[in-house]
Amino acid sequence: MNAVQPQVIVPQERPFGSKAIRIYLVSILFYTTSHVLLILLPLESHELGASPAQIGLIMGAYMFTSMFLRPAAGKMVDKLGTKRIFAAALVMNAVVISMYLIHELWVFALLRMLQGVILSFFSMVSHLMIIRVLPDKTRGQGLSLFSLSSMLPYTYGPFLVLYFADKVPMSYIFLALIPLSLTTLFVGMTLRLPDLQEHGQLQAANPYSSEPYRGWKERNLLLPSVIMLMASAMIGTIAAFLPLYLEKRGLPFAGTYFLTETAVLIVLRFFGRKMIPTGGRFPVLIVAVLIFLMTTAAGLVRIAESLPLLLLAAVCNGIALSMLYPTLLTHVSFIVPERFRGRGIGLFIAAADFGTSVGTLGLSLVANSYSYEVMFSGCMVIGAAALLLILMQAKKEGVTK
Repeated sequence: MNAVQPQVIVPQERPFGSKAIRIYLVSILFYTTSHVLLILLPLESHELGASPAQIGLIMGAYMFTSMFLRPAAGKMVDKLGTKRIFAAALVMNAVVISMYLIHELWVFALLRMLQGVILSFFSMVSHLMIIRVLPDKTRGQGLSLFSLSSMLPYTYGPFLVLYFADKVPMSYIFLALIPLSLTTLFVGMTLRLPDLQEHGQLQAANPYSSEPYRGWKERNLLLPSVIMLMASAMIGTIAAFLPLYLEKRGLPFAGTYFLTETAVLIVLRFFGRKMIPTGGRFPVLIVAVLIFLMTTAAGLVRIAESLPLLLLAAVCNGIALSMLYPTLLTHVSFIVPERFRGRGIGLFIAAADFGTSVGTLGLSLVANSYSYEVMFSGCMVIGAAALLLILMQAKKEGVTK
């Protein structure tokens, strides 16, 4: 008896094809809600009498829940397929957003945890959908543009909240998020994407491929995950403590730094998307350059005494931020077997989240015990260690590019 052959559809979409654009649009709408709540929830929680520690727990529940669920979410997506998970995530998102009309601190904490669950699935499926609709040669461009679409709301979401907070009641802003979440659901449901080569189909096509995926025990996944984890620790630390560090030193340039960094990130992520390499070979040269720029940025921030040095640090960090994540994620999408792609990408993104949260916490303890200067020196040490790992990989492969 012949084995059942999976449906094979060759992706013909361009990075700006109709399906890809709708995926970007869903991402922009989804993350607009997320970034609005990033500012709105602390303000409303404070009005309800929450302490700083309580606000921290409410806001932190979102990312910690998502971080721990990502590997399991990837496994579930591999098993059930993208369409059902995507639809369920968007429906659940609309329901959770509507429940924010209940202004109680314990409700906020519960809803943030539920949003973390939604994020773990939405982010996973969206990445897989972009990979699915684009041919291999433009996958890096698509992932770069998707990352840009998820980041764009950060440039206007907090501004809108702060602008309207003094002009309308907070409850009106919460209410405005409901039609936004329903629009996200509507646009998402208009996508018509087949579940190509899902887990069950691949198993039927190759009954001898039932060996379980070993995840981070696979060195080819472990290396980019560890590098992304270390980079995320540096990224999170600089973002969290730069304003306090500059204020302590009497340098009123934090806003200019972040504005410059964001501008570089947006421009390069759009126009530099074709520079992202595609294929299964580890992109040694570009990753090494990006980590070097990130490490240099940490060093420049540490010694900054003037605006020009801070602007140079912002440019270095903006370049690194714009290219590192989509470059490593594109590489991971090629090296993880098709039937385990959701799980592999979930582990990679979980490593990035873990680096941001735990790395920032660990380095903050260094600053608390010693100084901000020592903390930024710790960032440089992490960057040097990441460069060492990359050079070891280059030596192992016998490559220079």
